[in-house]
Amino acid sequence: MNCLEVLFKHQSVRHFKQQPLSEEQVLNIKKAIVQTSSACFYQICTTIRITDRSMLEAIGAISGGTMKIAKAPEFWMFCLDFTKLRRAASLPDPVPFDIFFHGINDCSMACQSALTAAEAQGLGGVAIGGFKNRIIDISKMLQLPKYVAPVLGLVIGVPDEVYSEPQQKPRLPMDWLIMDNVWHDPFDADVFEEYNQQFKAYAAARTSSNQPKDWRQACQAMLSKRNPNVDPLIKFYEEKGISFA
Repeated sequence: MNCLEVLFKHQSVRHFKQQPLSEEQVLNIKKAIVQTSSACFYQICTTIRITDRSMLEAIGAISGGTMKIAKAPEFWMFCLDFTKLRRAASLPDPVPFDIFFHGINDCSMACQSALTAAEAQGLGGVAIGGFKNRIIDISKMLQLPKYVAPVLGLVIGVPDEVYSEPQQKPRLPMDWLIMDNVWHDPFDADVFEEYNQQFKAYAAARTSSNQPKDWRQACQAMLSKRNPNVDPLIKFYEEKGISFA
């Protein structure tokens, strides 16, 4: 499968066979991560590959009940890591916010590279961030020192076809998501309603969806679960040596 086919056929995979990845598959994913673009070439994303079953179960338990992690063969955590810059290039303490922002970008791109490399080899995965409500616990589990902090996780494994989705999840219209030169408001109520119904039909076809929702309802349900108190997360990153001033 060529690169474009991999990208166009992407679907999040949440159910996996109890089958380990081959050494070649793992090495290819690692190569893709290392070759990912890096802001200013600071290379401040460190990835931790987790295969220990007890750790996988613990991470699944603290990630909002995301027990798919516990059953998957692998979980890769993409972390901000400012230790090398501090040793080699006199990075200030605390780490300036713009450098922190670069690190978030690096971790996000590395995660996508890893997922694309996995899918190109017939594997599947899903990115998660539900661990952030207990980010201190997972940081201790991974023995992350000051100036190192988790950002994004990726579950990877061999897809279990029994749970494969009947179709790709419908996206908003392309011209709503991609614009030329300047931003404009593409919203059209009729087009949006048509999209909502497409999404609802997709949800109804999923065996895991007991109460099919349209896209608006799905978003509202997720937003209602958000914890508005972000102070603990900010405090965690500040204690890791990052400035939000």
